[in-house]
Parts: sequence; C-alpha cells; structure tokens
Amino acid sequence: MATIYLIDGEKGGVGKSLFCRCLLHFLEQKKIAYKLIDTDPKPDVAQIYNGIKDIQFVASDEATVMYSQTAGEVDKIIDLAMKEDVIVNLPGKVHQQVKFWIEGNNLLDEDFIKESGVSFCKFFLSNGSDISLDLLEDSLQTYKGKLPHILVRNQGLKLDWSDITNSDRFLELKSKYQFLEIDFPGLRRTDIDFIDRKKQPFAQVMAQLPLLARQRVKTFLSDTMAAIEGTGKFTTSPTPATANKK
Repeated sequence: MATIYLIDGEKGGVGKSLFCRCLLHFLEQKKIAYKLIDTDPKPDVAQIYNGIKDIQFVASDEATVMYSQTAGEVDKIIDLAMKEDVIVNLPGKVHQQVKFWIEGNNLLDEDFIKESGVSFCKFFLSNGSDISLDLLEDSLQTYKGKLPHILVRNQGLKLDWSDITNSDRFLELKSKYQFLEIDFPGLRRTDIDFIDRKKQPFAQVMAQLPLLARQRVKTFLSDTMAAIEGTGKFTTSPTPATANKK
C-alpha cells in the first residue's frame, strides 16, 4: 500500500520546506521510491528535488470545482499514489481546501482505501506557539483519527517543549487522537542560508560546506533521519528510488 504524506503546519515559518527536504533525503538514502508534489505557490522544494509544481489546492467548495479549469488537478495525486508513495509539500492557509478534497471525495473511506491501496499520513510542523497548537487541534478534530498525524516539534524554533507536552490541553489531545511525536532538531541560520543559496539536495551540497558546518549538518541530518525512521512509517521493503529522475 502506498501512502500520501502531507507536510503541513497551516502557517508559514514553522519549517515545512526544510523538513520536507530532510524527508526526501531520508527516502533517497533508504532507496525508497517516491513522487514529490510541491503545492506551494513558491515551489522551492520542487526546484531542488525535481518535483511536480503545477498542482495546487484551490477549491474549498463544489462551485469552484465545477467552473475551475485547474481545481481538479489535485486528483492526480491519487493516480500517482497508486504507484508509489507521494510527498505533498503544502503551503500555509490551505486547510479548508485540503479538507474539501479529502472529505468531498471520501478519501478516508475504508472501502476506497482498500480498492485504491492508498492511505494518508500527515507530518504537522509546529513552532510551539498558541496559534500553531490551535491549528494542530483543528486538524486533529477535522479528521477525527482517520488521518494519522505526526507532530513534528521544531526545536530550532522552540528548544524546550516540556511546558506544552505536559499541559492538560496537550495530554487530552494526545489521549483522544493518539498522534505520534518526533523532534526536529535545530540548525544554525547561517548553515540553512548556505544550503538554501546552493539550491541543491543535501547529498550534493554537503561537500561544499565548510568543515564545521558540514559536521553540524551531518549531525542534524542523522538525528532527523533517526526520528523519521522511528515513526515506523517507512519499514516496508525499499525499492529503487527512481522517482524524480529524468
């Protein structure tokens, strides 16, 4: 069964694009086939990893779909996922559009999942702010446990999460929806800026980093990959990573 992995956070500045690049690096290192779809209007990840960048979530109601020439393009995601895992990098403020697509097509229906062989999983990036946690709660409540969530705690934006993870609100959400949690380690802004300027996959840019920066990025990637592997979502037998190779 293939999975559509949504890289979400519903707001800008929470680390979605950087985490998405780390996830793609993980898949390529593990030789797991995937297809990348970058639905952000500024598809920076697609430019680096040669992904699809002409699909966007634009409809939040049936009337828009009926009269739009492009709203139905998102249906291609299902076609691609019937062949291999799909990574969908989402922009901010697209919750209603994604919800409309998933619920409007009843994509979480057990019979549909069985027939298509396609399931969903969401990596939800958070900076630990009240707004970010409100958006996480909204997403969890929307799908009522039918769409597995993995909270990605961005330690580059909030190092200590204990005040959140020990709060009554958080513990109640965790008990009700049983979502997973992983830590996304921080990386120096200067290192991120250097990597961003190169506009290359991690595997290519590593050799160009100064020695100490390379050591920091190496540790950052190792810790992030271990966290991703620890979710247990990528334990199937790997297949050659032919996706995004032309």
